[in-house]
Amino acid sequence: MKVGLFITLECEAHEDSMAHLANLKRQVNTAKDAGFDSLWVPQHFVTGPTMRQTAASPMLGYLASLAEGMRLGTAVLLLPMLNPVLLAEEAATLDHLTDGKFVLGVGLGYRDHEFIAMGIEPKSRVGRFKEYVEVIRRLWAGDHVTFHGKYIKLDDVSLSLRPRNPDGIPLWVGGTVENAVKRAAEIGDSWQGPGAATMDEMKRWWALFHQTRVELGKPLDYSRQVSRELFCGPSMQQALALAAGPISAKYARYAGHGFGGFDASAGVDSFRQFAQNRFVVGDEAYVRDELQRYRDELGATEFRFRMGWPGLAQEEVLAGIKRLGRIAATV
Repeated sequence: MKVGLFITLECEAHEDSMAHLANLKRQVNTAKDAGFDSLWVPQHFVTGPTMRQTAASPMLGYLASLAEGMRLGTAVLLLPMLNPVLLAEEAATLDHLTDGKFVLGVGLGYRDHEFIAMGIEPKSRVGRFKEYVEVIRRLWAGDHVTFHGKYIKLDDVSLSLRPRNPDGIPLWVGGTVENAVKRAAEIGDSWQGPGAATMDEMKRWWALFHQTRVELGKPLDYSRQVSRELFCGPSMQQALALAAGPISAKYARYAGHGFGGFDASAGVDSFRQFAQNRFVVGDEAYVRDELQRYRDELGATEFRFRMGWPGLAQEEVLAGIKRLGRIAATV
């Protein structure tokens, strides 16, 4: 079973940034030793003052050298807020640094204050997204690119470095609503789902993605990745006790941005109910059974797991990674 580690770039403001980076390095090394296939990073901007987050672009370069042999991907970069020419060049460089094992995951973004800070009108995000994807693909595909769109104008432009693979870089599109899934099927190579979607939602969205690909005559040999919050503890009771608070706090912050959420003060029993069919939190036997269920019911070909959150001790994160590595090797 292919499993990937979704790296938690954020930390609480009072944490020492160098200690946080050292923790990330140990997590990556542990995942690599445990047989993980891939590493994934998110992107957000202006998360202060209560939460800090290392920037995705320099972290990707750092990880490319740290995790030689592993795939490297983004989940997701906020495409409408980025310059597509710069992103096309950076992605091509990462493709070479990873020996052709880079996956570019992109999404619309949903936090208005990020758009405002980056000088982008939120209402333009869908138009920018579609246009930027087209520009990036054209730049990857050939030299002397001329493109005159609503947001981007290029005349006889060639990238400094094109992707290692002449077919370009896999471009996976994230989204959490029906139109976004259809858009992913139309212009992406696969779809990236959210880490808190229920099993029924995942089934419905993957079916929609597949049917849209069929109707459009698109290739059907796409990767079907499942993203989850996962903690594998020494026992069921300890797993819930350790992970409930940090994961609940994470989703309470999401709620503050109008993106779902969970009452962090609701307690372990309420967390267990919310987590059912959304998260994978338990002992090794439970985690193994859940992964087999996701594989069988969703046809998952690979997984991406966030396994650490602000508030969870580093030694618990590392132990959970090692336990999952043992499980993945036998499933």
